[in-house]
Amino acid sequence: MNELRKYVDHLFRKYKNHRGVSDLKDEILGNLEAKVSHLMAEGLNEREAIARAKTSITKIDDLIDDYVPVWINQFRFKAFQIAYIYLLTAWIVTIPFSLLSMGLLLNYCLLFMCLVLGIFYLFLAKNVKKNEKKIGELNVAAFTRAKIITWLLWLLFIIVTWGYLSAILFGSNIWFSRPIHIDGPYQFGILIARYALPFISIVIPLVLNSCIKLIPQYEVRDFHE
Repeated sequence: MNELRKYVDHLFRKYKNHRGVSDLKDEILGNLEAKVSHLMAEGLNEREAIARAKTSITKIDDLIDDYVPVWINQFRFKAFQIAYIYLLTAWIVTIPFSLLSMGLLLNYCLLFMCLVLGIFYLFLAKNVKKNEKKIGELNVAAFTRAKIITWLLWLLFIIVTWGYLSAILFGSNIWFSRPIHIDGPYQFGILIARYALPFISIVIPLVLNSCIKLIPQYEVRDFHE
């Protein structure tokens, strides 16, 4: 029954590369086909039987094992590398923003963090090989939820920051219906920098995105409890 197979594929669309999905898909498909046969034996036509069978299972999230076994130390080290690269990139990007007092402060803070984490990275690189075969489990669903929440919080942060900045810079002009004047390219550049600076925070959700993509790379394929 091709329609049932398409329906089952649709149910598992978020879990294409998930461990153990193939067997679970076959089991659910078999159950649906058996249900259709039973309903048809009771007098329903094939179309009605398929529609009734579909309503018996509308989601499979509770059936998926959210925990994936991974080489945990290798995963953590690679995730740390990615986070450190993003942090270095953010520090480099903030150098031109040093014209602003807030940009200068942020640049120095990022530089300090890069130095501290750089020392920690050297220590971590020496010790990760000792336990590189250690196995741990990661909750993929929790990572996915965290990613969505992080992006939403980041978007809210940008909206609130831009709203606050606009109110500070142009609130009186808007309130008293006065035109907004920008005196020359330097002031325009400073204005753009003020609005662009909060976007440096995008490294946080990007790091989380990258970590989620790492999970399949470090999954223990032949793991058995």
